[in-house]
Amino acid sequence: MKAKSHMTVSRRTSVLLSASVGALALTAPAFAQDDEEDRGGLDQITVTATRSETNLQDTPLAITAVTAGEFEARAMDSIEDVGRLVPNASFEQAQVAFGRAVTAYIRGIGQNDFNLAFEPGVAFYVDDQYYALLAGSVFDLLDIERVEVLRGPQGTTFGRNAIGGAVNIIAKEPGPEPEAYIDATYGAFNRTDIRAGFNYPLADNLYFRMSGVSKSRKGYQDLLDFRCAMFQNGTPELAGTFPSLDPSGGFANPTAGATSGDDCVLDTYGGQDVQALRGSLKYEGANWDVTFTTDYTNDQSSPVADKQVQINPIASTETLSDLIYEPLWGIRYDERFLTDSLYTTYATYADPIPAGSEYPAGCATDPMVDCTYYNGSGDRGGAQLPRKAVIENYGFALKTNIELSDNLSFTMNAGFRDVYTTGINDTDGSPLGIQTVKSQIDHQQWTVEPRFNYNSEFMDLTFGGFFYSSDGQTTSNVSIPFINLQQNAVIVFDSSAKAAFAQGVFRPFGPRLGITLGGRYSDDEKIVDFNNGPIDTQVVVASDNFDWRAGLDYQLTDMVTVYGSAASGYRPGAFNPRPFQASQLVAVDPEEAIAYELGFKGDLFDNTMRVNIAGFYTDYKQRITPAGGAECIDSGTTGDCVVPGPQSYIITGENTSTCVDVGNEGTVSGTVAAVGVTCIPKTNYINTPGKVKGIEAEIDWRPVEGLMINASGGWTQFKAPELQNNPAIVNTDPVYVPEWTGSAGVAYEIPAAGLGGSITPRIDWFYQSSIAFNATTAIASIPSQSVFNGRVTYVNDDGDFQVAVGATNLFDKEYFHNIFDLTAFGQPGTEGQPAAPREWYIQVKKSF
Repeated sequence: MKAKSHMTVSRRTSVLLSASVGALALTAPAFAQDDEEDRGGLDQITVTATRSETNLQDTPLAITAVTAGEFEARAMDSIEDVGRLVPNASFEQAQVAFGRAVTAYIRGIGQNDFNLAFEPGVAFYVDDQYYALLAGSVFDLLDIERVEVLRGPQGTTFGRNAIGGAVNIIAKEPGPEPEAYIDATYGAFNRTDIRAGFNYPLADNLYFRMSGVSKSRKGYQDLLDFRCAMFQNGTPELAGTFPSLDPSGGFANPTAGATSGDDCVLDTYGGQDVQALRGSLKYEGANWDVTFTTDYTNDQSSPVADKQVQINPIASTETLSDLIYEPLWGIRYDERFLTDSLYTTYATYADPIPAGSEYPAGCATDPMVDCTYYNGSGDRGGAQLPRKAVIENYGFALKTNIELSDNLSFTMNAGFRDVYTTGINDTDGSPLGIQTVKSQIDHQQWTVEPRFNYNSEFMDLTFGGFFYSSDGQTTSNVSIPFINLQQNAVIVFDSSAKAAFAQGVFRPFGPRLGITLGGRYSDDEKIVDFNNGPIDTQVVVASDNFDWRAGLDYQLTDMVTVYGSAASGYRPGAFNPRPFQASQLVAVDPEEAIAYELGFKGDLFDNTMRVNIAGFYTDYKQRITPAGGAECIDSGTTGDCVVPGPQSYIITGENTSTCVDVGNEGTVSGTVAAVGVTCIPKTNYINTPGKVKGIEAEIDWRPVEGLMINASGGWTQFKAPELQNNPAIVNTDPVYVPEWTGSAGVAYEIPAAGLGGSITPRIDWFYQSSIAFNATTAIASIPSQSVFNGRVTYVNDDGDFQVAVGATNLFDKEYFHNIFDLTAFGQPGTEGQPAAPREWYIQVKKSF
């Protein structure tokens, strides 16, 4: 009852806040100033959301723009942190098997699977250069100017995969003024971060900017030696004769392993080891300029922290224990491998049974014993995965701007990027080799975008083209001995996209009324060579689409704008990258959505308060959703049943299929066969509709000199037919979509004349309601969470030196980023990724 009461209070508070903001919006014209030049205490923010420079408050789109200074004040340094500030957005570290990837959702639309079979639902750009991957997309915010997050479909100007929204990370450009800075941070878990950069004019019209970062820290989750921990806990019998892990990564003799002592920690997870460099060279000519940029990131960090939440042994793992673990070591795979803390684990990413072993005992010589689990092959057993989640990411970009006339300009963006990333997962959370997964992605892409901008009193027009080409390869190695699976899959991708777009803002009745019209034609193709051993074939995913935008905006005063718009969005099709047989390797159609939005933007009360409000309704006409069930085993190539006769499979619901024996009219589910039919699990993807609606608000307030208050909040309601009125569904909200998001921050600058500067204490609050990660099991969700950050900053009067002391997760909240429940797939465990505990830090920064 207490939890229900708390939720009721939370919702009432949110509703009252929305109502108060709405009332304030209705009174906006009475408080707004008409003098454009006297904008008071709030800074103007220039954005490029329409592919030309505009004032944030005059742009009729829902945009959150965060400057570099705001990130620093909130102790944020990654793209995941950005999502905390954006209403109705969720940017989270992906589950551990996906490596250092991000799951990004805006207004209920996004993508969580890192595989190249899928396209992101939120488009990422770095300096207007499209970034195609979720994998390796945990960007370090290095030397940035600002980050712009556009909410809702951006199908006309940003186009590819921007069905949910777009994120544009904009770095500082080289300029004519020399400057430099160095920033050092030390903190918990031996955190040591160094950032530095400089800008230097090489000539009157040639400028060079260089920046770099090195970040290292120990992980916040400890890898414990299982044998040592059992002895330390006073339960040595639970360890049996299982060996300890030796420092080299292999397993020691059971009698020689660590069995006592105060420290059973072998390694840590969730740490950082990142180095990155970025360099830019800009030349300014007469009415033109060109900028060349290159960057390199080397991330050799440990795997993200992962915690086994539950272990429910199943028949096949019990058999594995009976035939192998009990005879070898006198142990079983069960709850003994659960630790009592989020920040400890027994997962070693290693298999204690050497490669080439034959188990059960005697299976090689006794024809009555099948070598089911370890069959003597070189790739069965003995896995010793390097405990790293690697990202190597480099690229270069060339941007040219030419002023063709007073009204017409031309911009050319061209770039190349190469990303190599790995993901590993010790899925069972134990030192046993119950299940290990290693995946690699190697991806290269080229992008070219020429565009023209025409500006006059009558209209602002942008038109151009977009060309994208990429080559990629995913390699996955999966070992699951309890189901006799050892799979090495290689999938090769050849993708291309081209588009033509135009969007204009027309003002036929004067400068206050704007009419926005835009359109974009896109043509996408993905040719895939798929080989996972049993299946070796080609898949082609191709589609084209026309997106459009139409809108009206009106400036009630120079400081208040209202607007309404309708826009479509599109995400190319996909295919199932994890089929059990060839019949499941089929393409699924693209996603399509139309979003309607009403908004208000106002700088009020002598420009001391900024209020931006938007309400939206999205008709998600066609979504890509997973579908499960069972079907009869086919020949491996044709999709026909192996067993002769009328057996086939049918669709029995929105996301299920069932094996059928037509002759006997018998049906079964799962993997149990009907008469004459052999079944296999069915995994595929289908298209389903959805409806999304919501409201969001952002406030930035300077009530008195030195006091800064900011807040944002969002509510999203997502209805999907496959989740309604289905007794098998436990979580009725679409996965990865929180209903409520919120943030708030308060800072007060206090003059300190005796110290020759000022002191600014600040506290920030971030809220996210519960999120589900699959629809069928209750454990696959995390409850709502409130997290606070705190910081106190000293800045000298010249503004070129500062010292800050702070803490993230100030009140040491324990929570998970995500939950991955494998019991939904017939496996024995559930894993979750714990967030970091409280971490203190000291930061010193000097500018020159």
